Amino acid sequence: MELNKKLIEILNAAYKPCSELEHNCNFMKWEPTAGFIPRGFLGATGTIEEVKLVLVCAEPGDPHDGETHTGMESAYEYAYHAFETRMDAFHKNIRLIMNMCWPDLSFDERLRKVWITNSVLCSVNPRYEEIPQYVEKKCAEKFLLPQLKLFPNALIVAMGNKAEKRMKNIGVIDFISVDSAAAPGGNTVKAKESWKKIPVELK
Repeated sequence: MELNKKLIEILNAAYKPCSELEHNCNFMKWEPTAGFIPRGFLGATGTIEEVKLVLVCAEPGDPHDGETHTGMESAYEYAYHAFETRMDAFHKNIRLIMNMCWPDLSFDERLRKVWITNSVLCSVNPRYEEIPQYVEKKCAEKFLLPQLKLFPNALIVAMGNKAEKRMKNIGVIDFISVDSAAAPGGNTVKAKESWKKIPVELK
């Protein structure tokens, strides 16, 4: 499965690596051999117009054991494998949401209709507890906002409080909010109930 060329154009600057790592984003971690690069995005495998749903998550967590990357292509391939195999609770929960939206389609058919991305592209450096707001805003303005502008007719969903706050901070208001798909909150009944809004809004 290949990433749409318009999305490649937007995300490509993050893999040079991103120039902000030397200035504003020293709180973030870039270490490809240990799995720390922008990652976790998937979908939009057809045309941009086919995308009906955009799921905006927070940021990539810690890489899996043994995870390494060489750039955007390896990140995308790894995400495909992780979601296809339901590698952990987060991937299982996103697959559940996709199934709720399109129960009669295959995984690959669903990937033509959804774009899964993060409001901040990099993982926070383990030395720090949280990402400063100015880092969140800079990353979202540089990468998330151009992504969202590609999908004016899609349903935009903030997956959790972080994603919701970051989108509001860059002036995005046309979206719905649900609970995060990441553990531990994503494994609760409350979270799963909140996701039921998504297929209803899609219709």
